[in-house]
Amino acid sequence: MSTKNIKELESLANNGDVGAIYELGQRYFYGVGVNLDYGKARNYFEIASERGSSGSNYFLGKIYYNGNGVQTNHLKAKEYFEKSAEADNTYSKYYLGKLYYWGDGVEKNTEKAEEYKNIVLGKPIYANQKADLNEFYSIVDFEGKTKEYVGELQNKVALEYKNLFGKEI
Repeated sequence: MSTKNIKELESLANNGDVGAIYELGQRYFYGVGVNLDYGKARNYFEIASERGSSGSNYFLGKIYYNGNGVQTNHLKAKEYFEKSAEADNTYSKYYLGKLYYWGDGVEKNTEKAEEYKNIVLGKPIYANQKADLNEFYSIVDFEGKTKEYVGELQNKVALEYKNLFGKEI
């Protein structure tokens, strides 16, 4: 997220800046600098999605998948995750596999779930994830676990850099 405040983002959004619209959606989704408000987040993401923001489709998928401020609707979540996955969003591919693995809003299909799992695990950053289908699709917060893992990697790299060159990065 940028360092812009909400007023600046709203001004940019009112002038049609899709990035600002998307960021406002994120701010309301996570409650960063504003009160958490899934309804406002959804509205911003819908506008950004209509204007071509694939990231917005991922968040809309999460909103409908988890029932954040709306009735849970796995079929609608699937539609948004598919749009986002077409733009190569790995998190959306994970959720699509999860939908097929559990049969949430779609016909249960472990073969498709396995295909999505293999796509996700084909990305180097995800190679540390558990490969067993049930464990893989039982991760409650895949995005959070990934960010945690990336943070651990960054800390290891920073420590190694300090050990090698005697200064911090």
